[in-house]
Amino acid sequence: MPSTRNSPNMGFTLIELLVVIAIIGSLAAMVLVSLRSAREAAVVVQAGAIQREMTVAVELYFDQMGFYPPDVNRGWDPGLVRTLPWNADEEAGEPPTGAYASPGTDCSHCPSDWETIVQERWNGPYIPAWPRFTPWRGKYDYNYWGSEATRPGGCVVPPGIYIGVQGDYAGANNIPSSAEAEMVGKGFDYDGCINGEAQLLLWRL
Repeated sequence: MPSTRNSPNMGFTLIELLVVIAIIGSLAAMVLVSLRSAREAAVVVQAGAIQREMTVAVELYFDQMGFYPPDVNRGWDPGLVRTLPWNADEEAGEPPTGAYASPGTDCSHCPSDWETIVQERWNGPYIPAWPRFTPWRGKYDYNYWGSEATRPGGCVVPPGIYIGVQGDYAGANNIPSSAEAEMVGKGFDYDGCINGEAQLLLWRL
């Protein structure tokens, strides 16, 4: 019986191997794209959960105080976890610096004695904990805008109460454009444009 050791039908040719590698690479790329899409979709769901949680919290606050929490700086809790504005990063040993080192409290929509009222009526916490980080390691920013506000890129949002999903204190770790496009498409980003941040509407004024 003749030997088949040197038969030309044994093994793969270089071209066949390259084709197989190309097919595997294409399949891997499709899987990665699907995983990224799934991850971004999960973040959008998380954004919706944050929006709902914060909406309920500010309404509970309003019911007890008669006014909404003050506008505060990025990363600061306006009074939903503790009585008055505070920063969870300070307690974690990573205090904000520069323009965000203080709460920047603006309660011009509140009564003049609002701090006294809060101390007397506050019955929180209205949320379990203030979230220190966005999914991209940025910061949340509670905003009370009594008039129309212009955001980066010329994006305009109407008067309202918003929770901003923004970069960190140094302006890094903003929302990737693909994820923000998903948030705009789902109606979570109320400024409606791709500018590295999202404004989640809690209440229209």
